[in-house]
Amino acid sequence: MSVKEGSYKSYSEVVISSIIYGSIGVFLNNIQDMSNESILFSISFFGLCMIFIYLLFRRGLGQLRFRKNRRYLILLGLLNTITGICYFSSIKYSGMSVAVLLLYTAPVYVSLLAPMILRERNSRKSLLPLLLAVTGVLLIARPGEVLMSVDTESNFQKGLIFGLLAGLSFGITIIMIRYLRHDYTGIIQTFWITVISLLIMLPSALFTPPHLFIENLNILMMFGFTITLAAVIYVRGISGINAQTGSILALLEPVSGIFFDIAILKNPVYISTLLGCCLIITAAYIVSRRDRSK
Repeated sequence: MSVKEGSYKSYSEVVISSIIYGSIGVFLNNIQDMSNESILFSISFFGLCMIFIYLLFRRGLGQLRFRKNRRYLILLGLLNTITGICYFSSIKYSGMSVAVLLLYTAPVYVSLLAPMILRERNSRKSLLPLLLAVTGVLLIARPGEVLMSVDTESNFQKGLIFGLLAGLSFGITIIMIRYLRHDYTGIIQTFWITVISLLIMLPSALFTPPHLFIENLNILMMFGFTITLAAVIYVRGISGINAQTGSILALLEPVSGIFFDIAILKNPVYISTLLGCCLIITAAYIVSRRDRSK
C-alpha cells in the first residue's frame, strides 16, 4: 500500500521511529565484549527473521522480488551499513556527544543534495528550522567543551572522521529512501537493507567467540527486534514526506536518547542539553506544520 504524500501518518511514523532509535545507547550499554560489526550482524539477523516471519504470515514473500532500480537498493543497504559501523566507531573513539553531533550533520547534506537529486525545492523557509536544529545539536553535544578536554594522543581524530562519514552516509540514505519509494515499500527496503548488512558483517561474526553471542543473546534479540521495527516505520514514514523535513524530524532521536540516558542510565543533564532539545523539537514542529499547511 502506498503512502499518501505529506500525510499525518508519515510524520508520526518518522517521529515514533526516531524516538525508538533513541534507545540505541541503552542497548549498547548492556552488550558486553562484542565488536561493533558483530553487534550489527546479530541485530540484523534477528531483524531479518522478524521481517521474514511477518511477510510469510501475510503471504507477502512475493514482494521481495527485485524490480527496477535494484542497484540503488543495494547501494542503500551498503550506505545503511556504513552509517551503523561509522556511528558506533565514532562513539567508541570520540564519545557519544561528538558522535551525535557529527551524525546529525545529515540535514545539511540533505538540504544540499535533495534539490539536485529529488528535485525538492529549497526555500528560505527551510533555513529557520535547519538553523534551529543544527543549533540544538551543537548545544546538546557541547563541542567546544569536548575539544578542550581531548588528549591529543588519543583516537579522537579517528572518531571525528568516522562521525563525518556517518553523517554523510546517513544524509544520502534519507535521499535514497525517498528516491526508491515508488518501487519498493518500506518493509521491502528494510528487508534488503538488512540482508546486505548481514552479508557485509558475516566475516566479523565468524571471528567472534560463540560464548559472547550466547552471553548477550537476550539483549541482542531485543535490540534486533526493536531497531528493525523502528527501521520499518522510519522507511515507510520518510517515503511519504519531503526529504529535508524527514532529516530534521530524525533529529528527535538524540532528544529521545537523552531522555533514556537520564531516565534509565541515570546520566547527568545540563541546561544547554535541555535548551538544545527544545530547539530541535521546535524545528520539528515548524517543518511538519509548514509542510502540512501546503
